[in-house]
Amino acid sequence: MQRRISIIVVAAVAVAAGAVFFTQLTATGPAQVSTAGASAGFQEYTPEAVSSTTADETVVLFFHATWCSTCKLLADDIEVNADSIPDDVRILLVDFDTATELKQRYGVTLQHTLVQLDSTGDAVERWHLTRTLDELLDLLV
Repeated sequence: MQRRISIIVVAAVAVAAGAVFFTQLTATGPAQVSTAGASAGFQEYTPEAVSSTTADETVVLFFHATWCSTCKLLADDIEVNADSIPDDVRILLVDFDTATELKQRYGVTLQHTLVQLDSTGDAVERWHLTRTLDELLDLLV
């Protein structure tokens, strides 16, 4: 009986700690990905950013969420190494939480999804959980 009470107390403390953590997280808001000062190769998605690309450029849509820690790691690595993005590559950040139409169009169901487009805007390749800019560039077709 004493053991059951101990387990219940430990579970209640864990639930309370989780509630406090979640409250703090939502009160301060999620971490934002900043592309301020980033190169033309790494910017927020806009329809114009896609339509202004040339047939020789490679476009990658990076579906990220501000609450996604692995998305933030990749975005931070891209920002730090933005000078390494070739002139003919554009990586466009797409907000996973708000881009419903784009997610449907490209079959995206998970944050941290990358979709490479062809010159007509159709998906050529799709992959998940790339960790670094170098890895992303190596995966381009």
